[in-house]
Amino acid sequence: MKSIYSFLILVVFQVSIAQSETTTIYLIRHAEKADSSQNPELSEEGLKRAVKWTKYFDKKNIDFFYTTLTRRTQMTCSTIATSKQKDMIFYDATKFSLKEIIEKHHGKTILIVGHSNTIPFQINALLEKEIYTLIDENQFGDLYTITISGNKIEHKLTHHK
Repeated sequence: MKSIYSFLILVVFQVSIAQSETTTIYLIRHAEKADSSQNPELSEEGLKRAVKWTKYFDKKNIDFFYTTLTRRTQMTCSTIATSKQKDMIFYDATKFSLKEIIEKHHGKTILIVGHSNTIPFQINALLEKEIYTLIDENQFGDLYTITISGNKIEHKLTHHK
């Protein structure tokens, strides 16, 4: 009988820990691009912004780094990931799902570098509400933060210079 009680206490304890884990997702747009060609690199300003993002995320423990296959997102993401000695995971924005990422990396912290037309769409799909609009073409300093703890999802948008 004692072993049954011990087992039940262990199960309740493990479920309680699993529910208390927080998943944090940071989403940023790639930094300024060099030109309007099909797949440009970052401009001088974009390189400076990537360094600013690196400094911003310096004190944050990030477990996974996601980026699309474009040069501008890879350059933005790699600056941050390299500073933390982490690899990047490449994703196809047309097949990407924040719900799947949350399930896959429950309790972890993730940085996703995307595009002006994909980040708001992905967040809205997760929230099942039209909250965020497309990012203006000249806006590169937005930070979207999503935290999931148990069944509670919180989200916010912060503007950085």
